Amino acid sequence: MSYSISDCFMIAFAAGLVFGLVYEALRIVRLILRFRAAVFVCDVAFFMLAALAVFKLSESLGNFVRVYTVLGFGAGVFAYIVTVGRILNLAESAAALAWRHTIGRLVHGIVGSAKKMFVNISQKTRSGIGKISEYWSAARENGAKRLQSMHKTLYNKKRLEKIGEGEEVHVIKASVRRSP
Repeated sequence: MSYSISDCFMIAFAAGLVFGLVYEALRIVRLILRFRAAVFVCDVAFFMLAALAVFKLSESLGNFVRVYTVLGFGAGVFAYIVTVGRILNLAESAAALAWRHTIGRLVHGIVGSAKKMFVNISQKTRSGIGKISEYWSAARENGAKRLQSMHKTLYNKKRLEKIGEGEEVHVIKASVRRSP
């Protein structure tokens, strides 16, 4: 079936008006999720879906993409955005603001509870980890003491430092005098 240029343009315009609903759905997602990544994903999704819709529409209207089909589709989406879209934008913005505040309070409460829980866990495990660290340090020092030979006397500098003595205490001082 062959369509005239004006028929193709008007059919594409009507399809663009209907496709404006896809734009509204993605705009609602963008209003709720104000992350740059979410906005980027929504924009890319919209343009990919629009390209697919134009391709399928052109395929059904004559088996190849025509410029006036693309322009009609774009004009339909644009007309939707500047008419119905502006009216719905006000209502969506108010609803999204209320939704964000509700979710924000809920998330704030959950995050606050989780933070308290993790602080309690970290405080309780800190003392346990300190005891484990002391145990392993003592075990390492005891292991070094066991390696000392029974036949040789070695000075344990760490032990002497702990009790406040040095090696000078154990040294016998002698004075040597020459006879005349």
